[in-house]
Formats: sequence, C-alpha cells, structure tokens
Amino acid sequence: MFTRPKRQKQVIIDRQIHHLHQVMADKCLSQPDYFTAIQVNLNQRYEEKMISYGSYLLWQGILEARDDPDIFRRLLLANDSRTKALRRKTIFTGVLTEAEREEALTTYIASEMA
Repeated sequence: MFTRPKRQKQVIIDRQIHHLHQVMADKCLSQPDYFTAIQVNLNQRYEEKMISYGSYLLWQGILEARDDPDIFRRLLLANDSRTKALRRKTIFTGVLTEAEREEALTTYIASEMA
C-alpha cells in the first residue's frame, strides 16, 4: 500500500482549499450579498475567541478589498503560509452548496490529472 508523506498530503489539501476559495471568491463577487454573512461570521468567530486578533485583522483586510476584485482575489488567494493557514479555517462557510463544493473539487482533480 502506498502512503503519502504528511507534507505531501498537506500540499494537496492546501491546493484543494485554494481552488475552493477561487470558486467562493467568484461567487461572492458576482453575488455581493454573501459578504454580509461572511462579515457576521468573522465577527462571531472573533467574539467567541475562535480566531486571534491578528487573524481577524487579516480577514478584515481581505474583506475590505472586495470593491477591487483583483486585489480581493490576490489577498484571498495569496500563497504565503499565513494566508494558507487562514484559508484552512475559512470564514467563507455557507457560500457554496454541497453540489457546488463537489463540482469545484471535481474540477480541481481533473485539472491536476491533465
């Protein structure tokens, strides 16, 4: 049986999460009402001490950039370790339906196999 090293598994998971956030960014930018729920989610997680003040500020900065789609995408989809960690505990829950999430992952897997 072939098992992947832990680091390789983490890289694959980060790529999947990155792709999901690309899809969520597109949906939110095309339907800005989602940003209200996302902001509520961010505030709630901070108030419940589920995220640190630093993470709160980073997420807030990303959300504030939504009026400039290019900057918003660049911030949300950055490949630095801090942003990767943020995306692993995303505040964008509820944006995608289960069917949309499955379709996004299927698209991601197909792109990796091409």
